[in-house]
Amino acid sequence: MDEECIPEKERQRARLVGYVLTILATFSLGVTEIFAPWYAGKLGASDFEIGLAMGSFGIVYMFSPILGGRISDRIGRKKSLLVATASYLSIIVLYPQPFIIPLHIILIRSLEGLFFGLFYPTVEALIAELCPESQGAVLGNFSVSWSLGMTMSPGAIAFMVLMVGNVSIIYVVMAVELVALGMIAGFVGQYSTVQGHQMAMNELIERYPTDNPIKPVREGVHTSARFVASYVSIALFGFTSTTLLAFFTTYIETMTPYGPEVFGSLLMVWNVTRTIAFFVSSRLSHQGMGRLMIVGSFLVTLGMLTIFITIDIIMLTTAMVLTGFGVGFAYLGALYSVISATDNEKGRYAGFIESLAGVGFFVGPIAAGYAAGFFATGPYILTTVYALISFVLVLLLLRKDEE
Repeated sequence: MDEECIPEKERQRARLVGYVLTILATFSLGVTEIFAPWYAGKLGASDFEIGLAMGSFGIVYMFSPILGGRISDRIGRKKSLLVATASYLSIIVLYPQPFIIPLHIILIRSLEGLFFGLFYPTVEALIAELCPESQGAVLGNFSVSWSLGMTMSPGAIAFMVLMVGNVSIIYVVMAVELVALGMIAGFVGQYSTVQGHQMAMNELIERYPTDNPIKPVREGVHTSARFVASYVSIALFGFTSTTLLAFFTTYIETMTPYGPEVFGSLLMVWNVTRTIAFFVSSRLSHQGMGRLMIVGSFLVTLGMLTIFITIDIIMLTTAMVLTGFGVGFAYLGALYSVISATDNEKGRYAGFIESLAGVGFFVGPIAAGYAAGFFATGPYILTTVYALISFVLVLLLLRKDEE
């Protein structure tokens, strides 16, 4: 593609392709992050090993998006997406193999963290830099896209496991990733992310000379109160999400009178609610994005406390609604606050915030697995306390930022 001009029509197509790729990728990730700990349990894994089957993704994802974002800025979006998707496809074929044991699942999940660490910041940077005048909206659309992909995963797993067999859903994931690979090869342009993005910036300055000035990142912004609040918020998102996905299935099956179909329905409610949260919050102002992080952490606290104190189906559904809105607000508020702080190197910044999510992805299931060894509701009271601490920290930090 000509690096001197990225036409608006081409940008719109690129964003649309980015949204579709996000849906496909997060459907696959949504499947494996539920399937892996569940299947490890079927293979005889302990609670701690089940936690590792989820948390090993986060161990690597704490660092891989930082590296992945830099690589994406350097070699371009198309090459990065091709490498990430082809690599991911090459490892998920291992899941159905007859020699697989819980240790193998833990290792596969860690490799997933490596390759998604290249994929996520690349897509986030692609859509944000191609529409810099409305980054909140496009990042909101991105978040809606990945939430839609995650929404389809629980139902697909339940259907395939009940109707076909334990590992059948993995073959569906393989087919989905092959489609994604073809889309990247055929529809994603090889953008020069330095020169091409600068052209977009120059055009934007001409179109919006006063209303939307382009400013460099302020010195020390990475340690500002708003940024630190974003770090706390995104880590809470990761902690809560992986704790639910890793242990809620087993909790429903062993501690309540409900079966797998109820778990699938509850998680569907959680995903749909999170999607709605993304859609609504993407239309808010810059200041509103900060308030989202406060509200999100508070809603997570209420939702996880509800799971801890009751197994009533109506209350559990309410808990899914609360936590769905909570993690949605926490994620998008933090993502926007960080990525909108720069007009270049968006891959690097997207990778940085995703790495903070990786901290939650790692610590959440490991800590929850340890707590589950004492009592079944341990993961939920642990997350309640963590969410409450996060709420207080975010509230204080954002008040400091306003001052």
